[in-house]
Amino acid sequence: MLNTLDFYKNIVSFANIQNILDVNNYQKLPVDWYIVITDVKGSTKAIEAGKYKDVNVVGVSSIIAAKNACGDVDIPFIFGGDGATLFIPADKVENVKMALSATKKKSREAFNLELRVSFIPAIEIYNRKAEIFIARMKLSSTAHIAMARGSGIALAEELTKKSSEFELVEVGALEDAHKGLECRWSPIQSSKGEILTLIIQAKDNSVDTYSEIIRKISEVLPDLSLIDINKISAKWPPKHLFKELSMKYSGLKLYTQFLSTLLWVAVLALAISLKRKDPGSVVAKYMGELQKNTDFIKFDDTLRMVIDITSAQKLRLMGILEAHKNKGEIYYGTHSSNEAMMTCFVQTNQDHVHFVDGGSGGYALAAKQLKAQKLV
Repeated sequence: MLNTLDFYKNIVSFANIQNILDVNNYQKLPVDWYIVITDVKGSTKAIEAGKYKDVNVVGVSSIIAAKNACGDVDIPFIFGGDGATLFIPADKVENVKMALSATKKKSREAFNLELRVSFIPAIEIYNRKAEIFIARMKLSSTAHIAMARGSGIALAEELTKKSSEFELVEVGALEDAHKGLECRWSPIQSSKGEILTLIIQAKDNSVDTYSEIIRKISEVLPDLSLIDINKISAKWPPKHLFKELSMKYSGLKLYTQFLSTLLWVAVLALAISLKRKDPGSVVAKYMGELQKNTDFIKFDDTLRMVIDITSAQKLRLMGILEAHKNKGEIYYGTHSSNEAMMTCFVQTNQDHVHFVDGGSGGYALAAKQLKAQKLV
């Protein structure tokens, strides 16, 4: 059988959001791969109870655990706020099952949250006459994020929620499953007025509808981005540091690591305050890469964004979305906040990606609004 381990690595990447819907950028998921879906059960209620960062950390940790378990094999993943969709080669499935068993265990112990995990063979999707295609969007010279399309994505989610057939049965957990998880930046304050979390679903997955909406959004927001480098703050002590370490350690080691990391972060915070404006410094270079290496936009037959927006831009954007909804073309959900959350996966100073969500439960609460539209 053809070796497909480098499937994702070998996809030619694209760099402009206008190309998200270009079918030429997508390659069919190999038949011997798996779709892995993770989501926090009861996430909306947990978020409404104030546990939005807990839910966010668990969702990101599921990605980090799978990435670590796959080693040098590059895998596509799409972060959804309270979980993720990942694509795993068959050769790495057992390692990933052990890693996500650790995530499930830590989620219960640290946050009293139940993480649901399903492993669905791609062949199962294809045998049901559905398909999945993957693309690779370039963020910077060191970071990419995945995009996905095809009816198989919705089918995989349906199989996850309606059947326990594919659900992970916990096995022995890997050590250091969440190595690289970091929650050390303060929430990012809006520089324009509002952080808007946006989820859009085109009826019948119309590529033309999505393309038109992306074009119109780009006209409203020509500088479509989230992170303002001047708004990134490393305040000490870090607000969510203990949550990060709770996913990595237990018992006495958790507290000793908390104290040592607290001191280390104090040194880093001082270095950042002194060197962030020095263009030749390692700190300034890292901060510049951080600004680029965020997954503020994603597509998996649903368009998701976390954007910084003015009140005038929001008014225009909402008018566009309402017009498409009234024509029966889309469903959408939004959530507003004055800040965004960032949870990071840092492997080295050169290899890091940053997962963003709207403050106070952005994606999960936008999804709740979208679901409510479908019931009307």
